[in-house]
Order: sequence, then structure tokens, then C-alpha cells
Amino acid sequence: MKPDATIAIDAGGTFLKGGVVLSDGNLLPQLYIKRSSRSDSSADEIAANLVDVIQELAAAYVDYMEQLSFSIGSRPSVPNFHIGFAFPGPFEYDTGVSRIQGLNKYQQLYEVNLKSLLRSKLTALAAERTAPTWMTRLAAADIRFGNDAALFALGVSRLYPQERILCLTLGTGLGSAFVENRSIVSGKWGIPDSGMLYAEQYKGGTVDDLFGSRGILALADSHDARRQGEDVHYLGTAARQGNSSAIRVWQHYGQRLGEMLRPYVAEFRPACLILGGQIAETHDLFGGTLSEALLPERIPLHHEKQMQKHVFHGIFQLVKGT
Repeated sequence: MKPDATIAIDAGGTFLKGGVVLSDGNLLPQLYIKRSSRSDSSADEIAANLVDVIQELAAAYVDYMEQLSFSIGSRPSVPNFHIGFAFPGPFEYDTGVSRIQGLNKYQQLYEVNLKSLLRSKLTALAAERTAPTWMTRLAAADIRFGNDAALFALGVSRLYPQERILCLTLGTGLGSAFVENRSIVSGKWGIPDSGMLYAEQYKGGTVDDLFGSRGILALADSHDARRQGEDVHYLGTAARQGNSSAIRVWQHYGQRLGEMLRPYVAEFRPACLILGGQIAETHDLFGGTLSEALLPERIPLHHEKQMQKHVFHGIFQLVKGT
């Protein structure tokens, strides 16, 4: 096995999730990091937290390779590293400059070049007298960023290598990606130039506002289906317990989601609609009305439970070949 590793980090607003993808595309066994993203901190503190995770994952990979080399009686080689992030938008993914503003996460990164800041911190750590030899390679590693929903879709696409798929991540907002032959599609078949639906207008609001948790809670309030402080998880539990108001909220949500998606599905004609994210766990409550609203288009719905694994594989696809 080549001593080559992709440090993969999913930078959510609440948690950082990290893993290592080996050169053969498999995840490093039994290694998964989850910790606070500290996304309400200063830019310097956010970057320092990210660097800590990068170092921890790199050290775990080096230890794994050393043990593997010892078991087969060979000398360990100096590893090559790649670093990839799944990051929420708006974000200049090519340059590493954040445009996140007013979203209650990563506010202090606005207009900061995160790639340069991370490089600076890694370089300083590599220059320390006690730094391990592999730290120099880590400090020089290519650093790439991608949209979290798009990377989820790229990861899932390895299961559908020759098909068109439409992937949605349903959480605080709505993430989306259209994929054909394992590549993100944009600017044709009615798909926005960005390749994403979050900024599109639907019935007086943006898709992101209407079809994430904010939209569901607003819908619940219009149906008098919750008390103050009760969240989306409560609405799911209440619906499964037979609460008629909560049931109507989810049915209405599915209907609106299907109506919004129908023109895109009609033009793109995906083989499958894949749902990921926390809200997708309630697909049994809204999937029926979603499918009905898509008619006459008929498309299988699939809830992908291993979202994190797919995001890591999407990051690997983002950086491979570098």
C-alpha cells in the first residue's frame, strides 16, 4: 500500500467530523474523530481547532503505517498527505475564502482566507524543534475545500457510477447536487449555474429557508402543531405517535418539496432521488406526499443512512490525483 493519505474533515456548524481515507479509497479502520467545531469563536481559534484535528488524524495514520510496516518486516516510508474539507457555503471553494455571514456559524471567518491561515499554522508547527519528521510533509500538503452537499453526492455516486442521481441533504437548510457519471452537473437541464438549489426562489422564499428545519418549524407554527421550544425532532416523534397536526405538517412538507423539485426532475430525469441529513430520517412521514407531488415523474426515493462515510469518500474524490 502506498504511504498516501487523505485527511478528510467535515466542518459542520456544531461538530467537526474527521477520518482518514487510504490510497485504495478505504477508510482507515476504527478511526473517527468528532468534536466541537467552535464555529462561534474567532478566526484564529477556529483554524487552531481545525489544525488540531488535522494533526491528530495524521498522527493516527502514521502510527497505523508504522504498525503495518512492522508486521510485514519493512521500513516505514515518509507519508504523503492531502487535506480536504467539506465546508458549508457560501464559500469560495477554489481560493479558500469564506463568505459565510449571518448564519450563526463561522461568522468570524468572513472574508478570511482559511486555506492560507491553516497553511501558516501547519508551517509554524512543522518548524518547531520537537516536531516529528512527517510534519514537514503535512505542512506542505495540498488543501482543498468543497461544498458539503456536493461532496456527499460525489461519495454516493460511486454506488451509481453510470447514472444520473439527485441528492438532497436536509438539515438546517437544504443542500443539493445533481450528478451524472460521478461528476457534478450545473448550468443545463434547468439546473442553476451554481449546481445547487438553496438560493432558488419558491413561493416567496428561498429553497434553503423553506425546506430545512427553519421551514419545517415555520410550517408547524402555521398549523399550530408545536409549542415554543419544540423542535423538528419533536414533530417527528409526535407524528409517529399519531398527532394529527404533526402528521399534516410532514405531509404538507413532502408535498411542497415535491412540487419544488418536479421541474428539475422532469428535465434532469435522475434514476434516483437520494436523501441524507437529519431530516431525511423522517422520510417515512413525508416520502409519500413527496412522490405524489412529483407525478407524472416517477422516481425511487432512497434514504442514505451512512452520510458521513459518503462525505469522506467525496472528499477523497475531490483531492485524488493531486
